[in-house]
Amino acid sequence: MESLTQSVATIFKKLMIHLDQDELREEVNTRLLQTMKQSPTEDEYRQNLMRAIVLHGESTKALHGILHPLLSNSKYPDLEGVSKLRNLAQGRIEKEMDTLLTLYKEQLEKEGIPNDAVTQLEIYFTTTMVELRLTYRFIDAFGTESNRALFVPLFSYPAEEVGETILKYSRTYSSLLFEKTLSQQN
Repeated sequence: MESLTQSVATIFKKLMIHLDQDELREEVNTRLLQTMKQSPTEDEYRQNLMRAIVLHGESTKALHGILHPLLSNSKYPDLEGVSKLRNLAQGRIEKEMDTLLTLYKEQLEKEGIPNDAVTQLEIYFTTTMVELRLTYRFIDAFGTESNRALFVPLFSYPAEEVGETILKYSRTYSSLLFEKTLSQQN
């Protein structure tokens, strides 16, 4: 039996083969430009970036929250049900946005990120958006009938370990995609 890391690595490798990375980069750039255009001042731009970062980060957490009981109970996701739960989670996130913004800003301050670091916020925006997309793609593939054999090994491990491993891989690939984008711009 292969290890959890090997199983998740195999899944992500297959996900990345079928991911149009240029299209994803274009989507991120478009969303950044839209955010910039909707922000008349730099302060509003920073605020809008923070809101998006919170939405991306909390939505990713919500998807992991949906994934956990499925893994614990050895069940495949019903994608329609996942979509409904995701929508409910986004409504909750919007209602709690002010509190969440405060928490995220406090975390950034602990990391020593200066308040005027627009570039750093854009990096967080990009990586959190890609993490969310990759997590959703993972769940989408997990819920697709033809992929079931690929995901069977995940049921052999504790759900928390699987979730942590998925998160590590989505963060790693997100960072790699972002770094590749930066190197192509230079």
